[in-house]
Amino acid sequence: MQNCPLITIAITCYNAEKTIEKAIKSALSQDWSNYEIIVVDDCSNDKSIDIINSLALNNTNIKVILSEKNSGVAIARNKLIEHANGEFIAFFDDDDESVSQRLTKQYRRITEYEKKMQVELVISHTARLQIFPDGYRNYEATIGNKTNAVVPHSIAVADQILIGRPMNEPVASCATCSQMARKTSYIKVGNFNGLLRRSEDTDINVKFALAGAHFVGIDEPLVLQNMTYTAEKNMNEERQNALLFLDNHRTYLQKTGWYNHAHEWLDIKYDYLSGLKLRFLYRMVKLFVKSPKRTLQRLYWVWPNRQHSRMVANRNVEFHDER
Repeated sequence: MQNCPLITIAITCYNAEKTIEKAIKSALSQDWSNYEIIVVDDCSNDKSIDIINSLALNNTNIKVILSEKNSGVAIARNKLIEHANGEFIAFFDDDDESVSQRLTKQYRRITEYEKKMQVELVISHTARLQIFPDGYRNYEATIGNKTNAVVPHSIAVADQILIGRPMNEPVASCATCSQMARKTSYIKVGNFNGLLRRSEDTDINVKFALAGAHFVGIDEPLVLQNMTYTAEKNMNEERQNALLFLDNHRTYLQKTGWYNHAHEWLDIKYDYLSGLKLRFLYRMVKLFVKSPKRTLQRLYWVWPNRQHSRMVANRNVEFHDER
């Protein structure tokens, strides 16, 4: 490829001694000729850093940064953005593997869309193949796969994430482990929210959407995402971070009149995912009496995706990097 700008492969690591070598080797296997790899180790207490340093000794384009204290994945990713020399940044997770054509395909997708649609703020995600510990495999789609059309962007994406309002395509996710954008784009939206230990990936997508970004996708699963079991307490931790995430976007939600409803809906969602049927029904009826139109709207919007949400909850999983 004639135009081959530097791309930073950005990896956060925490206690990933069993997987970090494969993750870094998948980065080293990229067919893009001009890249650097930056790994931020967030105070691992296993052998992760020894493995990383061993790989870095034999590969001069690997840079290792050690956090002074465990601060969470959002702050680690902000360090990666700060130290990135690349014009583009592609995030890899410490327990996932990316196919060798990932950088090339995402670069082409972003730049071709920028040129064709004459837009500047573009973020790309790919589909993923999720691999669960019990052998179950799930194809996880992403949005914005139509190559000859304007992709989801701006308020439409923010509303889909925050209140479930559907867009003109199937509901799909935008995980950071398959994400790529220009470094200037991350700086423009304000980077990841360091207060969040979870939901930081969802938060950055809302920030991109509210800034007017276009979300271009690739329907090919360019990331093999290894799913790991979570501790029981993490459902409550997930809920607390989701509440903080909503509060971060209080201004927009209050402006649209959805803040209070979204707050109560979150409690209902986690009752459902936790299998608390009586409390779920009680809260649902209470919310319906208070706001029948909005409640019916949300039920209609989320109903098609209910089985997938329940499947993930039943398998009791989390992304390894969310600590």
